Amino acid sequence: MAESQRVYLDDIYASEECQGSVFRAVVMMAHEARFINNQSKQGYIQLTQKPTTIAMNRFKEHKLTMVEKGVNDVTEDAVKAAAAVEVAPTAEAVAEASDAAADAF
Repeated sequence: MAESQRVYLDDIYASEECQGSVFRAVVMMAHEARFINNQSKQGYIQLTQKPTTIAMNRFKEHKLTMVEKGVNDVTEDAVKAAAAVEVAPTAEAVAEASDAAADAF
């Protein structure tokens, strides 16, 4: 394994971004590697190294940050709850849709 492909515990403990947590460091690098891999699959970037190697290098260069969810951030539960609420169309909306459909033919 090349020396450039290692992240030492001293680097993690000294990192303000992950607050010295090995778990946070791994999560940060994993998210970055997934993002890089997705960008590559969609054709936006050409990779010269593995996504994990690029993510580790960015971590060592202090280019990664972790954003904590705030109190007002939307969670998956809130999205599911909003999708579960069924909204009935108003009479005006139904009339407009009917008129638009009649005009199309």
